[in-house]
Amino acid sequence: MTKLYQKKPIIRNKWLLIPAALLVGLIVTAGVFMMLEWRPEQVAPTRIHPPDSDDPIDKPSSLTLISWNIGYAGLGRDADFFMDGGRQVRPVEKSLVEKNLVSIQDAIRSFSADVILLQEVDSGSSRSFGIDQVDLITDTLAGWSYTRALNFKVPWIPAPLLKPLGRVESGLLTLSRYPISGAVRHQLPGSHPWPVRIFHLKRCVHQLHIPAPDGADWIMLHVHLSVFDKEGSMRRQQMEYLKDLMTRLHAQGHHVVVAGDWNQALPGIRADSFEHQAQTPEWFRQVPEDWTPDGWQWAFDSKVASLRATNKPYIPRENFTTVVDGFLLSPRLRLVSVKTQDLGFIHTDHHPVRLEVSLPVQTIDP
Repeated sequence: MTKLYQKKPIIRNKWLLIPAALLVGLIVTAGVFMMLEWRPEQVAPTRIHPPDSDDPIDKPSSLTLISWNIGYAGLGRDADFFMDGGRQVRPVEKSLVEKNLVSIQDAIRSFSADVILLQEVDSGSSRSFGIDQVDLITDTLAGWSYTRALNFKVPWIPAPLLKPLGRVESGLLTLSRYPISGAVRHQLPGSHPWPVRIFHLKRCVHQLHIPAPDGADWIMLHVHLSVFDKEGSMRRQQMEYLKDLMTRLHAQGHHVVVAGDWNQALPGIRADSFEHQAQTPEWFRQVPEDWTPDGWQWAFDSKVASLRATNKPYIPRENFTTVVDGFLLSPRLRLVSVKTQDLGFIHTDHHPVRLEVSLPVQTIDP
């Protein structure tokens, strides 16, 4: 009897299946991340949490503001950061973040301020061990109005490969003892090339309104601009968007204060303005000399550094330090005082900056 045999297919180049499978896997993974990529609207309102009290509050003719990048309570004195040339991806342990956050909360309680504008506030990020910093900080000033605008929302960042950054949700948090009457998030222009874009920040301006006694509004434009962008190209785009927005709002009759972390040396600050033994970082840029509109006034403390480089743990007069945190005031606003509070970079890589500003006298006379 003749036996019939079915020949098995011969895979002549079976080793080609491995890279092919890897390629398919990468394509599928990229597709998943593209579907999960956060794509915020160009302009969108943000939720305002009203103050607990319904008691009428006078419309302020002056304001005291604090701007502070708290570095997700993970960039204290002993920290370095891999994006800045250091080695750490996340803080060493959760207790360190908790300790830093307690000190940040204590400092916030001590501020005599009307509006507090915070950058890099996490809510459920791997880098801050899932701690809801928004909840804890707003509890610190219970009864205040607050609103937040996300600028970093990624379900998982797979880099660095051996110790990935993981999930990140972070952004700008603004608290006010006066009711916030309006809050709008503006998506800033500029983005990194794909696929880096998927895992990177989506920078924004948070526009906040508080009624003033002259019928106009105090408008705070809360910012945290880009930093690790090649040759500062995204910062230039963001600055032009910001310039257009703030001048339009001022032309409408409002009193505009731009506040936050500009991630650029403010006018007059040079790379050697503060004593240090480090090379000037690649990210260092200065606000262009011809950028500031006529009549607008910068308000920052040129005598105290507001930022230290995180390429290594902080050692006074060794790390690079500069001023990137401060305010810009629309024409006719009166600068009363501005001061950076030197906390020794113990719990964050930035220092808080305090501003007192008032309306022109003629607008507040009875």
